[in-house]
Amino acid sequence: MKWIWIRHGETDVNRSGCYLGHLDVPLNTRGFEQIARLREQDWEITKVYSSDLLRCKQTAEMLVESSPISWTPALRELNFGTWEGKRYEEIMQVESEWMKAWYEDPFSLAPPQGETLQQLGNRVDAWLDGSLVELEEEDVILVVSHGGPIRWLLSRWMLGDVKQFWDVPAVPHGGGLMVEWNGQQWGQPQFLEAK
Repeated sequence: MKWIWIRHGETDVNRSGCYLGHLDVPLNTRGFEQIARLREQDWEITKVYSSDLLRCKQTAEMLVESSPISWTPALRELNFGTWEGKRYEEIMQVESEWMKAWYEDPFSLAPPQGETLQQLGNRVDAWLDGSLVELEEEDVILVVSHGGPIRWLLSRWMLGDVKQFWDVPAVPHGGGLMVEWNGQQWGQPQFLEAK
């Protein structure tokens, strides 16, 4: 079973350096260009899953114009709560202690009205556990998601250590990875370069 995980293309909020989780914004011009280059790949996709946020919807629809897509909130980025759409410097001016504590332990502390990394991981785990049971050995699965869920896949599922969440390679916007699942374990990921 082959899995292709793609991070959505760039948005203006990403470009501005603001926190972007559940805030629903479109791709920008560069984001559309990044995904257009990915369309040159010759993948024979059998199943498509995507976060239900607009930037992922636009990415998935560009990549597989004729295939049905299963939209799922389980593949959304971390919910940054009241920090959504704000820059690090802005948040530090008003909630520096909270932000410092969150950086120390994002697995059990959430941004105000947001979610913890463990909560993100729980929903990704539940979705992936269910998908691995439903899919066939010969399937080629395209997953369009965000940086957080992809980091969770790499740290939790491939390395078996969520504490390495921040240490795994960051997949850039419009980039991704391909990896095999043999029914027992994940293979070595092959990273797809974003242009």
